[in-house]
Amino acid sequence: MYANQFAASRGFKPGSMALALATTALPIAGLILSTQAEKIARIIHPPITIVDITPPKDPPPDPKPQPKSNPIDQKVYTPPIATKVDTDNKVITAPTFPETPPPPIPPGTGEVLKPPVTPPAPVIVGAAYDPSYASALQPPYPAAEIRSGNSGRVVLRVLIGADGRVKQVERISAASDAFFAAAEKQALTKWRFKPATSDGTPIEQWKTMSLRFELQDQ
Repeated sequence: MYANQFAASRGFKPGSMALALATTALPIAGLILSTQAEKIARIIHPPITIVDITPPKDPPPDPKPQPKSNPIDQKVYTPPIATKVDTDNKVITAPTFPETPPPPIPPGTGEVLKPPVTPPAPVIVGAAYDPSYASALQPPYPAAEIRSGNSGRVVLRVLIGADGRVKQVERISAASDAFFAAAEKQALTKWRFKPATSDGTPIEQWKTMSLRFELQDQ
């Protein structure tokens, strides 16, 4: 009896097979239908793409350019000379007008102007020692210089007046004070000159004189 039951249970059951197939096929069919439905939904309702439509912010305005200082144009504008072209294609320049002549010189009086006459320079004649007083030219020898046996030279600058006398004496050089003192005294008291003249008129004049003091051999 038990063997028959087992054998009977191992036999083919069509209802069980159909149930198993249905159990397996239903999920697969549902998956297929779900996939197809998703495809159909994608076709009918495409995916939505979110786009940011927020307007962009305006960029900051560019800084205003600073005006540049342009150098003043110092060029002088010279207007062009108007020209005309005739039918023979020859260039005709604008006419030029002569400059206004200067006003005429009024007639003169007929006198001939002469250049001014320059007066001639005066004739100067220098002073000269009067030869009639030649013996008084050499002054006395100083006694102290004789005792010392000294000799020497004296150069004087004397101012000769219009009367021929010496008015002033200046020392240029002297071997000693004694020699100069003797020459100065002699010039102021004894010397006489022919005065200098300007166009014949006596005038004062400076003159340089030279004297030599020498001891004579005995």
